[in-house]
Amino acid sequence: MTKFMGLTSNLMSEKWRMMNWIIIIDLIFLVAVDVLRIFTGGWDGQIFPDYFFATFMISLSFANFVGFILLARKNERVYTSNNYRLLPVSETKLYFSNLLTTFLGLMYLQVLEVVLGTIFYFISGQSDFNLAAGEIKGSVGTAALMWLLMTLTMILIWMGITSVHFLINWISGFLPFSRQKFVNFILYIVVTVVGMMIFNYTSGNVFRVIYNGSQGITTLGQVNNVIWLGIGIVVIWGVIFSAINIYLLKRWTETDR
Repeated sequence: MTKFMGLTSNLMSEKWRMMNWIIIIDLIFLVAVDVLRIFTGGWDGQIFPDYFFATFMISLSFANFVGFILLARKNERVYTSNNYRLLPVSETKLYFSNLLTTFLGLMYLQVLEVVLGTIFYFISGQSDFNLAAGEIKGSVGTAALMWLLMTLTMILIWMGITSVHFLINWISGFLPFSRQKFVNFILYIVVTVVGMMIFNYTSGNVFRVIYNGSQGITTLGQVNNVIWLGIGIVVIWGVIFSAINIYLLKRWTETDR
């Protein structure tokens, strides 16, 4: 347990630093946009104009996308790094520690964004809330389920990326010219397309079997049931991906640096 916590702490610190840099660059961008108003004649005496919050929200979409990609890249590099593969921890612990810290890194980024977004919301003069208590109460459960589904889906995507990466390494070991970049590129396309076809076919059939002949989704309870079904499918695929990844990590994945 001590080794696992130490590994997790080390991985977490690296990914948190990465997320901090994303926030810093995002803030620099916002400052640059604000300063640009001075040189374009748009300065009206307000440090934080009304559209400042909207600009921040737009930049958040890009920041989240960049954070997701950078974390996915870091997630994959850990598995082929001597710094981590040679540590006295099992491949299973390395796999789950890496996945956990990747998820926590993205959650850390989103917490920072929520804090900054709340601050910018009020200082830009947009302090009116028009949501009725009944509306909040009626949708909070569905919103929580949607957040859970989206979170698990992001984790599943990271697992899927790892599976594709490991499968390519495994297949390349049996093919001539496997070191050529063009061959690997073709393999990535083929494995990704085949994997997506299998995922879509099996998941789609589950929904069709369960909801075949239904009259559609007309109530909030039915929406929640669909979300729960989606969560179940994601969890099952996550177990499958994890089993594949851990096996290939133990048997077929070597370090490259």
